[in-house]
Amino acid sequence: MSKLLSTTAVAKLLHVSVGSVAKWIDKGQLKAGRTPGGHRRVAAKDVVAFLKRQGLPIPPELQKNAAPKILIVDDETDVVSWLTAEIRDAHPEYEVLQAYDGFSAGEIFGAERPGVVLLDIRLPGLDGFEVCRRIKARASDNGQTTVLAMTADCNEQVAAEIVACGAMACLSKPLDPADLIARIEAAVR
Repeated sequence: MSKLLSTTAVAKLLHVSVGSVAKWIDKGQLKAGRTPGGHRRVAAKDVVAFLKRQGLPIPPELQKNAAPKILIVDDETDVVSWLTAEIRDAHPEYEVLQAYDGFSAGEIFGAERPGVVLLDIRLPGLDGFEVCRRIKARASDNGQTTVLAMTADCNEQVAAEIVACGAMACLSKPLDPADLIARIEAAVR
């Protein structure tokens, strides 16, 4: 997608009228510039920023230009901190999101639509199996999300159950950092 969009292109992308886009620009809610001929142009990144401020989903066409989002879900803060550091060291351009329980994971997933979710299976309250089912059900609404489950007790039965819920794989804790980064990179591609 072009980095600069006409008001008509923005309207089509967001399924609104051109008048609505013009009003957002006039009110200063959506940043725009003008061509030498006086036509308004909006940067794709400014449309994304506007949608985030409004709490609205980002269309898939605009997500391609955004930094990949990785959601880490684990109730152990040390694990979340370690995974965050590993991912940021390998790929500082990735946006890393964090959740410490299944309910928070659902809220963050709904608002941010990450492309990859690292999901601990053993969570208090809403466990990883149910979180995975819900993520995969919602992911079909707005692009594909890869779920990589993780647990200390990843046996054949647990792995088969989480894969049946929609996860790509079940990774055994402690995690191998190189393997994890390779799997994330493959999912992002």
